[in-house]
Amino acid sequence: MCNVIIVDDEPVIRFGLKASINWEAEGLTLLGDFPNGEEAIKAMSENPVDILITDIKMPIMDGLTLMKEALKIFPNLKVILVSSYNDFEYVQEGLRYGAIDYVLKPTLEPDEFLQLIKKCVKKIREERDINTKLHLVDQTKLLQERKQLEQKLKKMLLQGKDHPYLDHKEAWMSGSLLVVYAKIDDIDDVEERFGDLYSSFALEEIHERFYSEFFEGVCLVIGETEILFLLKEVMSPEQEINQLKKSILEDFDLNFSFGYHVIRDLKDINNGVKCSRIAYKKRFFHPEQDVFKYDLPNEHNYNRLKAEQLKQFLLPFDEKKVKNFIEDRYEQWNKEEMDPDEIQQEATDILTNLFYDKLDLTLLLAKCSELNKTETLDGLFSLLVKQIDECSTLINDQDDKPYVDNGLMEEALEYIHQYYTEMLTLQMVADHIHISRNYFSILFKRYSDKNFIDYVIDLRIKKAAELLMNTSLKVYEVAKKSGFNDVKYFSKLFKKMTGHSPGDYRAEHQK
Repeated sequence: MCNVIIVDDEPVIRFGLKASINWEAEGLTLLGDFPNGEEAIKAMSENPVDILITDIKMPIMDGLTLMKEALKIFPNLKVILVSSYNDFEYVQEGLRYGAIDYVLKPTLEPDEFLQLIKKCVKKIREERDINTKLHLVDQTKLLQERKQLEQKLKKMLLQGKDHPYLDHKEAWMSGSLLVVYAKIDDIDDVEERFGDLYSSFALEEIHERFYSEFFEGVCLVIGETEILFLLKEVMSPEQEINQLKKSILEDFDLNFSFGYHVIRDLKDINNGVKCSRIAYKKRFFHPEQDVFKYDLPNEHNYNRLKAEQLKQFLLPFDEKKVKNFIEDRYEQWNKEEMDPDEIQQEATDILTNLFYDKLDLTLLLAKCSELNKTETLDGLFSLLVKQIDECSTLINDQDDKPYVDNGLMEEALEYIHQYYTEMLTLQMVADHIHISRNYFSILFKRYSDKNFIDYVIDLRIKKAAELLMNTSLKVYEVAKKSGFNDVKYFSKLFKKMTGHSPGDYRAEHQK
């Protein structure tokens, strides 16, 4: 749509110009008509105007003065002059200043006037197209520069040192910078619900969305569950992170926690990433929060207990003694707030010292792996207590090797095949056959040679392929009936596993 105003001191002429064209049918909006240039300028300061139709000779402010003032406000304004026979010198001056054309009052014909309006509209659209293309070129160039910077930063992070080619900086990089490290929360639950590819697909989409939503800054995917943002320093980093969450993270069925640190210069990026990661680790002790600022670490004299010390405290095995020891260690871990990696390692040392020569090594290593994946101290403590209880039970039952009970697994498979198109988790199946979640996971892998969620996803993809071949359901309907709630994830996963998009697969197999 183009906005138009008419200016003439003669009411009859203004009425005639307004009535000679069906403005709305021509895709135009007539904002109003005015008796002099002064009133017109005031109106133009309140609303954008694309086409100005003005008389030349008027009181208070004449048409040429109006035209010059209006072009200062809107340089791309299209002007049509309305003149009498004796105004030709003024008309020539107006054309020199950039008027599109002129019409004569005595001989004004509606068709001629309409053609002039269409001429203006054509020029406006051509200019807009050019501006759009130029803007697209500028945005494309800017995006390429940001992606190039992203690759250079990745190289810096991999090599752990500065590089001279970062001397060139964009305007937003001229001062201090905000480094934000983000990691997906509860990744085990995410992978159990959606499979281990969902998080990587989601991070790829978040990465692309960042560049379309934020016109300054850089985004780097730095792991299967981790993403890094480099932004211009702001007064409130927490507010900026909340904007990140609102703009590009809320659409995903994921929760993130963040650590951040401000660096003085881009070349300090390695330290910035290190500090933001350290800040994030506070979540291990404070899971009720999701944004953490880097602070200088406190000095601790904490040392992880060595194997010989652990044996002294733990052996010979006594359930009450072990429970008291673990509770004491929990209090110490919580008080010191040491590196979570060190705490996790000590927890695995406790488990292996208790059961190394009493349990199947595969089972023991699987339990240690679960401890190392815990994201909070409370989660680690609860899991360690539970695992010790499970291991003790296995030993007491003389069931220290995870032999597969075929009947039990057949019962689990029957349940899976009955409910795989619905919400189905490892815990639900384990509960159905009355064994622990972790133990079922190990047994299922041995029996089927697949992880539980991979097995379920295979079933869902096969169901989707069948529906695509044999029904006319829309892709989102196929996704839902196959057990996928996220159609974007379904489409990406289907293509990865079959080599075809859902649409292409249907086209090929319904011939």
